[in-house]
Amino acid sequence: MYIRKTRIEEVETVVSIFDFGRSIQRATGNHDQWNNGYPNAEVVIDDIAKGQSYVCVSDAAEADLFPEETLLATFCLQEGIDPTYTKIDGAWLNDEPYVTIHRISTNGKLKGAGRKAVQWVMEQHNNVRTDTHEKNTLLRRLVESLGFSYCGVIYLADGSPRVAYQSYRP
Repeated sequence: MYIRKTRIEEVETVVSIFDFGRSIQRATGNHDQWNNGYPNAEVVIDDIAKGQSYVCVSDAAEADLFPEETLLATFCLQEGIDPTYTKIDGAWLNDEPYVTIHRISTNGKLKGAGRKAVQWVMEQHNNVRTDTHEKNTLLRRLVESLGFSYCGVIYLADGSPRVAYQSYRP
């Protein structure tokens, strides 16, 4: 599996990956995140335009499972200050420049694709933040297993709380 920026012709596939992720969230008890069709094609198109939409793609190592190049996961990698992170009930590990992982999801066809995506981001950047709904136990377990520290609660623009995590390697 390798990771690259998302192409505009892949918007529909990325939205279907989000749809699968939403169904898994519902099946695991998280009915409060990604409602009303969010994230949708408009969000993906905006992320692509900003150069921050990425996909995990099958490669020769998975050729026996996927004879053609297959998109297995997606995520948004935002560089720079995230406005919702300026206020936190808790404390970030530091105030150094960071990247933020948003909207990560897999299509469920390859175990570990989400882990590989987060690990890739951690290899590229030494200061990584992310947030999720408190009921998103799958993502919480994933980032905690990769050494992310729980930092507190941030609030989205609409006031919704999200648990916040950070990974930092000096």
